Amino acid sequence: MRLPPDKDQSESLFAELRRRNVFRVGFAYVIMAWLLLQIVDIVASIINPPDWVAQSILLLLGVGFPIAVFFAWAFELTPEGIKLERNVNRSQSITNKTGRRLDLVIFGILVIAVGWLGYDKLTPDMPDVAEEIVADDIDESPSIAVLPFVNMSADESSAYFSDGLADTLLHMLAQIRELRVAARTSSFQFRDQSMHVADIGQQLNVSTVLEGSVQRSGDKIRVTAQLIDVSNGYHLWSGNFDRELNDIFVIQDEIAAEVVAALKLSLLGEEVEKLQTYATDNIEAYTQYLLALPEIETYTFNSLTSAINHLQSSIALDPAYAPAYVSLAMAYHGLQDTGAINKAEGLSDARNAAAKALELSPDSSEALTILGITELDDGNSALAERLLLKAIENGPNNTLAMQGYAYFLTSEARSRESIEILRKVLRRDPLSQNAHFDLAENLRFLRLFEEAEVIVNRLQEIDPQSPYGVILQGRINMNQGKWAEAIQQFKQAAAIDPNDPEIASSIGGVYLLLDLPAEAANWVDRAAEIDPEHPVSRSRPLFLRWAVRGNDADNVRQARHLLEESIENRRNSRTISAYMLLFEAERTGDYGSLLELLDGLHPGLFEDPTVGATDDLDMTFLLGRVFYESGETERGLELLDAWSADVEKSERAYGVSLNSIMIDLLKGDEAAALEKIRSRELRKYANGFDRFFFQRDPLFLTIADEPQVIELIEDLTQHGAEQQAVLRTLENQSSL
Repeated sequence: MRLPPDKDQSESLFAELRRRNVFRVGFAYVIMAWLLLQIVDIVASIINPPDWVAQSILLLLGVGFPIAVFFAWAFELTPEGIKLERNVNRSQSITNKTGRRLDLVIFGILVIAVGWLGYDKLTPDMPDVAEEIVADDIDESPSIAVLPFVNMSADESSAYFSDGLADTLLHMLAQIRELRVAARTSSFQFRDQSMHVADIGQQLNVSTVLEGSVQRSGDKIRVTAQLIDVSNGYHLWSGNFDRELNDIFVIQDEIAAEVVAALKLSLLGEEVEKLQTYATDNIEAYTQYLLALPEIETYTFNSLTSAINHLQSSIALDPAYAPAYVSLAMAYHGLQDTGAINKAEGLSDARNAAAKALELSPDSSEALTILGITELDDGNSALAERLLLKAIENGPNNTLAMQGYAYFLTSEARSRESIEILRKVLRRDPLSQNAHFDLAENLRFLRLFEEAEVIVNRLQEIDPQSPYGVILQGRINMNQGKWAEAIQQFKQAAAIDPNDPEIASSIGGVYLLLDLPAEAANWVDRAAEIDPEHPVSRSRPLFLRWAVRGNDADNVRQARHLLEESIENRRNSRTISAYMLLFEAERTGDYGSLLELLDGLHPGLFEDPTVGATDDLDMTFLLGRVFYESGETERGLELLDAWSADVEKSERAYGVSLNSIMIDLLKGDEAAALEKIRSRELRKYANGFDRFFFQRDPLFLTIADEPQVIELIEDLTQHGAEQQAVLRTLENQSSL
């Protein structure tokens, strides 16, 4: 039976499409296009191209599909090449062979696609909490700022008490997931400022403001509070409370409950669970805790020590007071962060205090945060990430937890992700100095200097008396070769904080770059006068003497003494000491005593070199070099490879490091080393101290006569001389 004409023709067309492999080509094209888009998506997440790039690729792929189908229909691949289909003799056509080849190609593409999908499904995504940080749109959330309550008592020293009441209310309100609460670091900036509430709300990016006053007379206390709508200045709620001082915790509960009720009626529109107060019934323990809070925020050697004393008194009065342990952990962490105490000691004390806080309050977001930051600083990054994400989950308004997670991302060389989260932190905590500092440092790391300077300027506006803004500006200028300006900024920071030996030492280092060794020595000596036991104060003279006149016997003796004392590797203090002994070992050929010292300091690097980089990057590299030069090349290469694997992702951001060049020279690959030196052209001033290694390090003697090495040393020397002239001009201008 003959088929109807239309059906016959349609089946003939279908058969011809199959014969010419049109279906196969179309299917292969779609799968290939999908895979290409996945690759584009990954690359885009790394380099952040403009939106039009991805859109253009998608458009081109869409236009390409009908073109590919047309070519499959109109042309045929033959042994003689591509020909129009109508010019090919059907008896000589090889479309069947081509089809089988296309089947293999399609099968291979499908294997890759299925593998990709499996990996995508089985590989854990960014934790939900982290996704929420990135996706969070805070403008849609009801919001409030709790201002410090005004102290109207006759005793001005009671101001801490009114601040404490506001701080407790802030803590309670911050537990409401549906409510965005401005961070204490921002809202408390408005103490004693007679600004209109609308201006305060605009600066803090909130819709309501809670303000009030406290009047204390003996054992009597009167609290007045009002909740104000920023948009129109209307009072949503107000209340007066006259109580005995011992009832202060009841007052806090009552105010918070009424504020929440007012917010519920006007903003939240739903029930809110009972809020938890700071858990102590001891008024004196509470008082000691409150006295410590501003001292932790001041963040100086003396203030942090005083805070610890207050917190220890608070804990002695109430050993079950969890917030006191949290703040104690923060104070200990701050002391080691500033270099006032040994890092290992500070982290151990901080960990113990945070762990005790978690024992008393297992869901405490604040305790999880400081424990996570402590673990991160101690090298336990996987545990730190889990703790910080849990802290964010438990504390929806805990900006310190978000900042801690950004700090984790930075440590993982994921600076762009860190920047994204820090910008969101600043929308919640717009006056946070720490968040501004961390954001500017990330931008500086990525060499986005103009953007970094905008953040630094904002940081200096927030607190002109803080040394951190001018220090950051100095670092930015150092990276750009503006050494004279950096000296001026570091001196300004030293005037603000004269008790920090690291600032004085930094000034000495920049003077060394300007070939002014006498001035460099004066500032290095000043650092030793400020704190003779500080690791930087003890190690920088070694580098200065070596850079100026070489590695003499006195330098070697002092370096050995520092390593025997297990000097902390703050600002590479231990690494500098080890390098002095390495250069001596290269001169004498005796590596045994140095290896023995390093074994005592870093036994983990000797036991398992393949994971050495997780212990200490600087010492991982140096020990690898010592092993390699001493003849244990295999062990040396394991450590050097571990170092390379860890820093490879970071080098893309700031250029090839000096250590990478050293590895090539150790392996005898001078061509690769010279090529890397050439590649550093645009960043050579940012690495000005490398000049002394090119001049003094015996490893570089093999290429000392190479034109690009000679040119680099001459260029850095000339740049130092030019910066001398710039410095004199700046000094003359400032003296007018």
